[in-house]
Amino acid sequence: MEKSADICLVVEGSYPYVTGGVSSWLQWLMENTTEFTFSVVALIAEKKRREDMKYTLPKNVISYDEYVIFDYDEIENAKPLRLSARKWRLLSDRLFRLMMDWRDNTVSHENLLFVKELITDYSPNIFNNFLNDEDAFSLLTHIYEEFRGDVGFIKYFYNHRNIHLILFRLLSMIAKIPTATIYHSPSTGYGGLIACIKSAMYGRKSMITEHGIYLQEREMELLKSQWLDDPYLKDMWIDFFTAICLWQYKTCDRMITLYEGNRRLQMEYGADGNAITVIPNGIDIERFKEARKRRCTKTPRIVGMVGRVDSVKDVKTFIQAMAIIKQGYGDVHGYVIGPTDEQPDYYKECEELTKMLHLESAVTFTGRADVKEYYKTMDVLLLTSIKEAMPLVVMEAMASGVPVVATDVGACRELIYGNNDDIGEAGVVERVMDPKGIAEATIHILRDTELANRMAEKGIKRIENYYREELVIRRYREIYGEFIDGRD
Repeated sequence: MEKSADICLVVEGSYPYVTGGVSSWLQWLMENTTEFTFSVVALIAEKKRREDMKYTLPKNVISYDEYVIFDYDEIENAKPLRLSARKWRLLSDRLFRLMMDWRDNTVSHENLLFVKELITDYSPNIFNNFLNDEDAFSLLTHIYEEFRGDVGFIKYFYNHRNIHLILFRLLSMIAKIPTATIYHSPSTGYGGLIACIKSAMYGRKSMITEHGIYLQEREMELLKSQWLDDPYLKDMWIDFFTAICLWQYKTCDRMITLYEGNRRLQMEYGADGNAITVIPNGIDIERFKEARKRRCTKTPRIVGMVGRVDSVKDVKTFIQAMAIIKQGYGDVHGYVIGPTDEQPDYYKECEELTKMLHLESAVTFTGRADVKEYYKTMDVLLLTSIKEAMPLVVMEAMASGVPVVATDVGACRELIYGNNDDIGEAGVVERVMDPKGIAEATIHILRDTELANRMAEKGIKRIENYYREELVIRRYREIYGEFIDGRD
């Protein structure tokens, strides 16, 4: 019989194939809570080779499984059930009530039992029926006439089918997910949905640590998408993600977010603020103490960017800012410290931009490297990302005593300016995709040695007071322990 883990982590789209961010946080969490056992379930977009995994699973991981979210073969190849007209009518009526429940962001106990029945007794065959039977078509037209009767049916039909293929695929996975006492996901969305349904159906506990606001990210992607050419098609997908995310907000036993700004956004989307716990990321402060030096005392001045070379990190803005810094300050060198192989085409574009701006001798791409060694010599850290949650590189730089110039994303404003802690500014926050503003703020720090070192001291103090690794790990141990055996 399969051994049950204490915690099942349901991870969507990152770990263990993508480095940094949520993946680093998951590895750190498991490695620092060795008294608990974990099962890891990875939801991935396409089949991958195990040798491409970027992380070695910690010793307290007792099982690892992965599922391709968009692999519908099991459903499409399943033999449809032979159902009487009466049986089909009962099932379709119950399915319609379930869909209405989800649309209202709540699922009754009766409907949870129906989901469990579908998964344990009928899956995946019944999902083929729901997609292809003539009676299913009648149910679809009923929903269409109820909610979308003023738009074209053909596009509606295929959009509706695609949405429900994903939903049925997720439901068909649930019976296969390992047993555990706690189901913990690092986001709402698909991973959080599986964690919440599994825990609700089997009387277990659910946790979600929402690093970024998943629903906001999906809305932004959908509104910009080219493959959905009618507004009502985008609305259908937004309605789908809204329904599943808000249901998770209401259902999850413990909702955790990284910083106060995220908590306010979750409340705007309908979450109960009293049910949200703020637990930030943490830093191993001892690891970075040896990097603490006086800043802006030597030439050339060193400006660093730490992170993988990809479009989300907006390395091009860093390069453009370096051109302005080079022109305005002169004796300066920039380092991009991080892997270059995750978006090779984007890396090539960054190299070409560097050459176009004549920065070949002023900007170095290091590839994977020991960032701590660069923190020892860095005078300013730049973070030019267009999207972040609570960036560890900003926290690492602050713990190392490096002033930071960052875009106004995620928790950067709280990290750099504080949250009413009276410590002061550890750097400067600028607009996204604003190389001129980022460059001017950086030049101001590079020219003022005393300012740079005051910012460095304030960064160290804020990290040591509020973002110590042991404080964060203690909170997760407390929650895990409370759920597993009631200990405090």
